[in-house]
Amino acid sequence: MNDLNVEVTLSDMLDAREKRVTVQREIIERYKGTLISFMLNIPGNIKVFPLSLKAHGEAVKLITKALNRQGISVIYQASDSAKTGCESFFVVKEQPIIVKRLMTDIENSCELGRIFDIDVIDCEGNKISRSDLNITERSCLICDDIGHACSRSRKHPIEELQKKVIEIMENYFAEQFVDNCAACAVRSLLYEVCITPKPGLVDRNNNGSHRDMDIYTFIDSTTALIPYFRDIVLSGIKFRNEKPKAVFEKIRYLGMLAEDCMFTATNNINTHKGLIFSLGIICASAGYLYKNEEAVNTDNILKISREMTLEIDDDFNGITKESARTFGEKLYAAYGITGIRGEAASGFASVKNHGLPMLKSLIEKGYSLNHAGALTLLNLIANVKDTNIIARSSIETLKEVQLLTNNLINERGIENISIDEIMDIDNHFIGKNLSPGGCADLLSVTLMLYFLEN
Repeated sequence: MNDLNVEVTLSDMLDAREKRVTVQREIIERYKGTLISFMLNIPGNIKVFPLSLKAHGEAVKLITKALNRQGISVIYQASDSAKTGCESFFVVKEQPIIVKRLMTDIENSCELGRIFDIDVIDCEGNKISRSDLNITERSCLICDDIGHACSRSRKHPIEELQKKVIEIMENYFAEQFVDNCAACAVRSLLYEVCITPKPGLVDRNNNGSHRDMDIYTFIDSTTALIPYFRDIVLSGIKFRNEKPKAVFEKIRYLGMLAEDCMFTATNNINTHKGLIFSLGIICASAGYLYKNEEAVNTDNILKISREMTLEIDDDFNGITKESARTFGEKLYAAYGITGIRGEAASGFASVKNHGLPMLKSLIEKGYSLNHAGALTLLNLIANVKDTNIIARSSIETLKEVQLLTNNLINERGIENISIDEIMDIDNHFIGKNLSPGGCADLLSVTLMLYFLEN
């Protein structure tokens, strides 16, 4: 756009105001309705820049949704952009006083609304004011005084106002992004537990091989983790100038607090400890990319996740069968299996190779998300050395399970495996007290990335 970052003069602004009045009069004469005329209050001599365009577009969405919500039909809509700023016009068939109240609600609804300048003009050309609705005038962006009074007296330096407006816009879109990421994380946890059937795992049919938890335990845990996911995305934003490895170190303590919340919500049952780790890394990576103005896509998220945790495999350095203390260390010493830490350090290679491509392929072919998720879990079981299965049995049992699953996939073709056949595998797993919890976690990561993409 040629108008981006172009300085304007006082003469330019006066000409734009005169043109706006002419355009408003022409629209009213032609459509004989109530006119909504909108632009942003941007201080300074640069009115059009990427962030202001984004804010203007957001305002148009909010106005459109508000009108639709009230069943107010729009008979004309147009937008115009010049170096003096973007403007949008709506003509509606509704009483001006009702429309003004609705537009005032939008201006008052959020911090971004403070920089909206929404005029409502009746079919006679009269502007409806806040005083017509007995609503107080808008306050100044900097102090609590009436905005018009501060503006006329030039109480605040233009640089201070510019900084405040940029801060309002940046914070609004950052909060929007954070909420979306946290929602995707929570959605992935809920979808994972609800996908049915899942061999040996808690689902809508049964509790799998678990006696101490059910689907409600997972719901309780998930809701307790909502603030954690928001905080982790915010941490990725906050530490945008750090190296990814340093970001990971800074979010570790938040992970511990999240575990505390989980155990409190579940009466000390471990439902999501692995996913606090995995989805925490995904959330932090997303926030980090967003603030550094890089594309928040799967490839970049997995790249940053890998950079965050690349040295985590160093935790296994020097571990031998004799010195191994934890189950994870013993697995590494005996079989070289690094578990979820190795997955993270690989940039979640199993998700990239066996999870997300399978899920997307099945959905594109018309499978329901439930059926696609169940089949994706089977594909992960067939290809991932799940430490949960080993913990409940042995490495030999894991190999038997993977052979069984691979044979079924090779014989039937994964797309042809029915829900009933997965239920048979579920019964087999339950009979042997097996639970592929590691693969379930990778399914959640797969779902998280899928939701972020869509």
